[in-house]
Amino acid sequence: MRSDLKSKNILVNSLVRGLLVLECFTPHSHQFTLAELSKLIDIPKSSLYRVVKTLCEMNYLRYDEQFKRYYLGVSILSLGFSVLQSMEVREIARPYLEKLSREYNKTVNLTILDNHEMVYIERIKVPGLREFNISIGNRIPLWNTAVGKAVLAYLEPEKLKEILKKLNELHEFRIVRNELIKSLNEVRRTGFAINDQEFLKGIRAIAVPVFSPIGVTYAINIVVEPEDISIDELINKYAPKLIKTGKELSGILGYKT
Repeated sequence: MRSDLKSKNILVNSLVRGLLVLECFTPHSHQFTLAELSKLIDIPKSSLYRVVKTLCEMNYLRYDEQFKRYYLGVSILSLGFSVLQSMEVREIARPYLEKLSREYNKTVNLTILDNHEMVYIERIKVPGLREFNISIGNRIPLWNTAVGKAVLAYLEPEKLKEILKKLNELHEFRIVRNELIKSLNEVRRTGFAINDQEFLKGIRAIAVPVFSPIGVTYAINIVVEPEDISIDELINKYAPKLIKTGKELSGILGYKT
């Protein structure tokens, strides 16, 4: 009996230490050496090493061999941690967004599903004919935006049903509900979604989903002006590389098809 209690105490202590490690990561402090973690939570490095090694094996932490630093891993998303808080996804995605933005000379955004809206979490902005007051942290609807449709199309049926039920409270949504549901079938067929001035006049966008280990979570879009880029160009010129980028990011985030 005593050995059982001792074993349970060891497990509890390890759990507490693991949680203390994860709590060290904040929006302003998202990377640490083992020595820095040891000092922050006042645990000897020899004892702490076993904890962080286990967290790395479970993908809750990621270790950079070159710089000897620990970062939050992708499995942390399944615990409900805010992506903005961990900053990991933004750091991973930014080079891909910048590459797309340079190639097309267009604004590129990364968004995340949050309840019944999409939230901007990264943005590579290029000056255009018109400027809109959109920045990181802004929220936009699911049902009349390209990023929203890109995510809705790949949600689990129960989750989609739950969201549509909530959106039904909006009169403007009920008017286009059937049209939206049809368009989601097209998104699943093609792999991308298009918004042709449905959300904002003077703005077209094409978006693709980005998957994490817990399913579809993010979407990337490229924003264009109708005077500049036609729908056909979005489909034939922009969609292939955008789809490729979405798949690459999904793979890096740990999503397995």
